[in-house]
Amino acid sequence: MSDDMLLHFSSNSSNQSDQSLPTKIAKLEARMVGKASSSAAAATTLPSSPAKFVGAAEELAGPSTSSDSDDDQNGGEFLIQANTQKRQKLQENDKSNIFEHVEVVTDGRLTNLEALETKITADVNRKKNGRGRGSSGSGRGRGPRVADQTRTQISPPTVLASNGQLENAHHREGRLKDQFRNDSCSSLEEDNASLRAKVAALEEDLRKSKQEFSDYQNLYRQLEKELKDLKDHEQQMKPKRTKIISDLLISVSKSERQEARLKVRQDSLRLGNVGVIRAGTVISETWEEGQALKDLNAQLRQLIETKEAIERQRKLLKKKQSDKGDGIDADTGLQEDDIFIQDEIYKSRLASIKREEEIIMRERDRYELEKGRLIREMKRIRDEDGSRFNNFQILNHRYALLNLLGKGGFSEVYKAFDLVEHRYVACKLHGLNPQWSEEKKQSYIRHAIREYNIHKTLVHHHIVRLWDIFEIDQNTFCTVLEYCSGKDLDAVLKATPILPEREARVILVQVFQGLVYLNKRTQKIIHYDLKPGNVLFDELGVAKVTDFGLSKIVEDDVGSQGMELTSQGAGTYWYLPPECFELSKTPLISSKVDVWSAGILFYQMLFGRRPFGHDQTQERILREDTIIKARKVEFPSRPTVSNEAKDFIRRCLTYNQAERPDVLTIAQDSYLTYIKK
Repeated sequence: MSDDMLLHFSSNSSNQSDQSLPTKIAKLEARMVGKASSSAAAATTLPSSPAKFVGAAEELAGPSTSSDSDDDQNGGEFLIQANTQKRQKLQENDKSNIFEHVEVVTDGRLTNLEALETKITADVNRKKNGRGRGSSGSGRGRGPRVADQTRTQISPPTVLASNGQLENAHHREGRLKDQFRNDSCSSLEEDNASLRAKVAALEEDLRKSKQEFSDYQNLYRQLEKELKDLKDHEQQMKPKRTKIISDLLISVSKSERQEARLKVRQDSLRLGNVGVIRAGTVISETWEEGQALKDLNAQLRQLIETKEAIERQRKLLKKKQSDKGDGIDADTGLQEDDIFIQDEIYKSRLASIKREEEIIMRERDRYELEKGRLIREMKRIRDEDGSRFNNFQILNHRYALLNLLGKGGFSEVYKAFDLVEHRYVACKLHGLNPQWSEEKKQSYIRHAIREYNIHKTLVHHHIVRLWDIFEIDQNTFCTVLEYCSGKDLDAVLKATPILPEREARVILVQVFQGLVYLNKRTQKIIHYDLKPGNVLFDELGVAKVTDFGLSKIVEDDVGSQGMELTSQGAGTYWYLPPECFELSKTPLISSKVDVWSAGILFYQMLFGRRPFGHDQTQERILREDTIIKARKVEFPSRPTVSNEAKDFIRRCLTYNQAERPDVLTIAQDSYLTYIKK
């Protein structure tokens, strides 16, 4: 019975071994394939290969039916899933290095496949040997006979089954390895070809970019060289161009000088000339009238003589008429009628003579104006001939002096041309008398520098610009001013003493615009010397204020009463207000000084004369206190001027300084605005 039970047990064990051994071998192979696929995925970078390898592992594990626990199954699934995630992560990290490591990865895959094959074979053999040892060991306690029977019954089927499964596994592994190798190689070749194409395209773009950069660089060097050549040529041509321009300017100026002198000679024949009278050792100059004025004076004398003769005849005629009395016969009546007719003839002739006198007087006034211009031009030419700068010098390597515009007490003003900015300028040459003391020279220099410091910051279209200042020699320096080609207001009033109110008003508005600018600055400026000679006109007729030699800078700490007048006695007396003539105390002045001066200026433009001290000299004005007594302004009946203009003049010429408006206040007056409210 024991033998039958042993045989039955052996038979059952053999059956169980036959059923479970293939399953366990397949499961073991699947697990080994999962581990191998994990290591292979770490080495490869192609996205399709790990998935194929996992599929192969599943194919190995698929046919087996296992009776093992769920833990083994779950463990296998977790291992495959974890390895799959790890492979995906490694794929993402290694995509950037595909091209550089493609050959290394291919070799690594082949090596991993060979290692996997060797490992699977070793595991299967170890299983096989372990099963054999387990069978023999299990029958060792039952005796040799049972063991021999069991070995005889169990071993051959087990070995046969294991060998068949191993062969199938080897075949499947070979097919999978070949398929994997082929797929990997083809995929790598495609990726490699694509990357090489992209690299070739990028290299071509890089080559083109380098070529373009090289072309641009060459073009830049060429342009830079051309620019340098142009600059060098400019530097070489600059002296030549300057020489040509200066030569042309000098030629034009010489021609203008000749024309001016020729015109003076021609006008001298008509209007007169300067003669020299010698009395002993004293030589004096006198004016000799020209032929035109002589003819006008002769005509005027002849008219006066004719007028006097007619007046005498009228008196005789009236005397005859009074001698006849009342007893007149018919013949006498006819004579009386003739007397009345003759008297009417005399009256008509006297009226005609009066008209002729008016015409001659207007003509003579016109000649007087021309004579005044002639005298000024003759003086200018004389000053120009005596100037040491009349030889067309170029000052400071920039300013080409042309013709003299005028000469003052210590300065000369030349028309010049700026060879750098290519514009006309006015060069004011300040000369120090070599015989002056050093103290007087320093005082004059301080005064000029002060004027420059005031004037250089002023930028306004109704103020003459100051462009530059420089030293010429030890006793001479130059200030460069904006050139105004028109006349000054003084010359305009000498040519036309009375201006229409409309013209005078627009000039006044421009002057006040300049004054408003001076008083809206951080440091206010009092011009203090506003007069017709300091109002210039450009070629378009725009009025500009100039000459800031007596100007005052109002400091910040000055009170509402104004600043102290430290230069009392300076200025042009006809245009200064009463407070500037106070001798009992130091006067306090403000912008109200310029308001008074503007009022005098406007009055002179409208009526042809100054309101106070017109016919007086400055010495007489100072001696007789003419301005201090000027408490009320009077207006002549002719010419007719609007009441608004008269009221504006009265406000400007308010005697009391405290009641007189300042510049900013009077500028708001409705008379100075053209906008109708």
